[in-house]
Amino acid sequence: MKSLRYILFAMSLPLAVSVSAQELAGSQVRIDNKAVSLGSDTQLLVGMDVTVPADMKLTTNGVLTLTPILMEKDSTGANKVLPAIYVYGRTRQLVAERTGKIPTDAFEVVRRDNGEDQVISYTARVPYEKWMNGSELKMLGTIHGCANCLKEEDMAFVHPILLQRYAPQPLLAFVKPAAEIKNRDEKGNAYLDFPVNKTIIYPDYRRNPFELAEINRTINVVKENTDTEITGIDLHGFASPEGSYANNDRLAKGRSEALKKYIMKEYGLSADMFKVESTPENWAGLRAYVEKSDIAQKDKVLELIDSDIQNLDTKEYRIKALDAKMYNELLRDCYPGLRRTDYVIHYTVRPYSIEEAKALLKTRPQHLSLEEMYLVAQTYEEGSEEYNEVFDIAVRMYPQDPIANINAAAMELKRGNVDQAVRYLERSDKASAAGQNNQGVYHLLKGELDKAESCFNKAKELGSEQAGANLEETSKKRADNRAFGEE
Repeated sequence: MKSLRYILFAMSLPLAVSVSAQELAGSQVRIDNKAVSLGSDTQLLVGMDVTVPADMKLTTNGVLTLTPILMEKDSTGANKVLPAIYVYGRTRQLVAERTGKIPTDAFEVVRRDNGEDQVISYTARVPYEKWMNGSELKMLGTIHGCANCLKEEDMAFVHPILLQRYAPQPLLAFVKPAAEIKNRDEKGNAYLDFPVNKTIIYPDYRRNPFELAEINRTINVVKENTDTEITGIDLHGFASPEGSYANNDRLAKGRSEALKKYIMKEYGLSADMFKVESTPENWAGLRAYVEKSDIAQKDKVLELIDSDIQNLDTKEYRIKALDAKMYNELLRDCYPGLRRTDYVIHYTVRPYSIEEAKALLKTRPQHLSLEEMYLVAQTYEEGSEEYNEVFDIAVRMYPQDPIANINAAAMELKRGNVDQAVRYLERSDKASAAGQNNQGVYHLLKGELDKAESCFNKAKELGSEQAGANLEETSKKRADNRAFGEE
C-alpha cells in the first residue's frame, strides 16, 4: 500500500528565518522548503534545505554545527535531537579525518567553501511519538574554534509540527427516481349544518355558506388548473351518537349523498366519479374528545365507550344516564363536531419539462414528481445551494419516500451535517445498495470503522458503484489511526 502522508499546514515564513535567525559568523543560515510528514510506518519525516550563505566566513580551524531538535512548545518537556550537519574549515577537517574524530552519527559532513552558497538537502526519520504533534522544530547552531572552544551559539525556530489527520473523502450515492403517473389528492372536512333529522343541504343555513365555499375552493384548486384532471372524489359521512343507531345510519348516508349531489350539480360531474361511504355514529371522534377533556365522569365515560356493549343505543343511553349536565355539555360542545363529511379529491398532474419544473419548484412543488425534481437538481453544480435545495424540497414533499430520504441523507452528509443525516437514513431503503453505502459513509465520518466497513461490503455485494472506493477510504483512515497510535 502506498505510504500515507500527513502534510503540515502551510505557513508563510521569510527566506532567512528572522527574529530567531541563526546569527552566526556575521551572517544568517537560511532554511527553506521545510516539510514534516508522517508515514504509515509511524515514522516522522523531516525535510528542509539548509543554506550556508556565501558571506558567512568560517575560519580554517572552525566547525559550524547545525542540529535540528524537536521540542515541546514550553521547551521544558520532551525533545528529540536529530542528526546534525557539520561544516568544517579546511584545516579542521583534515585534522579530524587524520585523528578519526569525524562524527559517525552526522547527517552530513561538508567542507566550507567561503564565498559560495552551500546548500544541504536535509532529511531525517524518527519514530513518531504523540507529543511531537504540536511541538516545534528548532535549529541549534554552534561554531567551535581550533581548541574546540565555543565561539558562537544560537537557537532558532524553524517550523511548527502541526500534523493533519487523514480526512476521508467518501463517495455518496444519489438515486434517480423512476418515472411515475402523478396521482395527487386534496383533502378536507365539511361541517355542514342540517335541520334536525333532515338530509337536504340548504346553502344559506347557519355555517353552510362558509363550509360550502371551502369545499368549492378545494375543488377549484384542481378543476381550474389546466395541468390537472380530477379522476375521482371520495366522501365519508359521520353522524353523532345521540338518538337511535338506525336513524343515525340514515342521516350519515343521506347527508353524504346530499353533498355528492351538490358537487355533481355545481361542477357537472358524473355519479361514477364518486365513492360514498358513511359511519353511522362517530364513536372514535367522541372518545378522542373525552380523552382530552376534563368533563365530569370522564373515566366512566371512557370505560363505557371502550366496553364491548354491542347495542350502541344502550351504550349511548348509559353515558347519558351517568350525569345529565355532563351529557348536555357533550351535546353542546362535542357532538356538532362529530357530524361531518370527509372528502378527498383525486386528480392527476401532467408531466413537466425541466424548465417548467424549475419554475414550479418554488410555487407548487406538490405537482412535481421525485424524478422531475431530481432532473432539476442535475442542472445545478453538485453541492451548490440550488442543488441542495432541490433535495431538501423533495424530502419535505415526500417525507416517507425511501429514495427521497436516501438523496436527502447524501445531501446532508456531503454538506458535513453528519448528525442531521440520521433522520433521513432511518427512513431510507436499508436493503438497497445506495442505502447501505450512505449508511456506511455516516459511520465512516463518525469514526465507526467496523460498522462502515460492514455497510460498504454489503453495498458492494448489492452492486454499489461507490462502495469499493469507500472501502479504500476506510482502510486509509485505519492506517491514519494506527499512525497516530489509536488502534
